[in-house]
Amino acid sequence: MSVQSKPSTTKQAPLITSTVLAVVLRVAGPVTVGVLPHGLGHPERQVSVRIGDVVVHLTDKRVAARIRQRWDASVGQALRLREQVSQTWLRPRPGTYPAAVSVQLTDQVEIMSRFVPADLVGLQPAYLEVRVDQLVWQVCDLTAWRTIGDAWLAAQQYLER
Repeated sequence: MSVQSKPSTTKQAPLITSTVLAVVLRVAGPVTVGVLPHGLGHPERQVSVRIGDVVVHLTDKRVAARIRQRWDASVGQALRLREQVSQTWLRPRPGTYPAAVSVQLTDQVEIMSRFVPADLVGLQPAYLEVRVDQLVWQVCDLTAWRTIGDAWLAAQQYLER
């Protein structure tokens, strides 16, 4: 009599994963930005854009152009903001401040914006909320909006070289 062995029925442990739904960044005044191109003129070209605590990596000039165009398209909403607002309310709350965020944006990037009026009861200024995939900027004044827009423009120009 032959004995047949049963197939192994060992259970695999479930994969533990996480998904970032959104990273919200409130900005006002002169935001720290930097645009660093890599490998221009080569197929592996990339531009890293630092905006505050976020580093965005772009490789596709069409994606960079779309982000810049949509950012610029929010000018009508941005003009409803003050030139500059106090930065005192921007202080981080313990446990909520990221060390840094790094994101690679692809051709699937979604960009949306909306104006949020001031909350006089909560003493929050009006802001322009601009979502670029998981990154959500709450832009509180024109100074910050222009600074970030200039960084997107520089990234696009580098990738078009």
